[in-house]
Amino acid sequence: MSTQQHKSFLATLNTGNNALAMVSHNGNTPVWTLVENGVADVVYFRYEEGHYTLHAWSKDDHLGPTINLAGVVFTVATTNNPTTFNLTNADGKVVTLDNLTNDKEVIRLQTRDGKELKTEIVWGDDPQRVSTVGQYKLNLELNILERNAP
Repeated sequence: MSTQQHKSFLATLNTGNNALAMVSHNGNTPVWTLVENGVADVVYFRYEEGHYTLHAWSKDDHLGPTINLAGVVFTVATTNNPTTFNLTNADGKVVTLDNLTNDKEVIRLQTRDGKELKTEIVWGDDPQRVSTVGQYKLNLELNILERNAP
């Protein structure tokens, strides 16, 4: 049985040619967005009490703000009550790092209360935002950079 730290890790998330990154949308607060041919943000998946809290990982190698649900989209914020997530496999089963034997896996993310991450149809040149009300379920390519991350 592994500890909470053993289930924590650093990773990036992509889907096809799209990288998952925080981008200012229409000049407002940054939201989680699929960036075509972009560079994915590094995310720290911190395992606590049966779920993951996701943190933006800074380029200075330190823990950043949490990724939180704000309405129907995801943004970064410092909060005492962060959104927690479950990782699910292709069968919809909740998994942890213990179940992910490869450094590249396909997963889905959902909030602790079961809201799946999806993408929306966009018009024009705007990137696709990640939301809970989009039209397409989001299969994510998880690229694990570091396991057992403190």
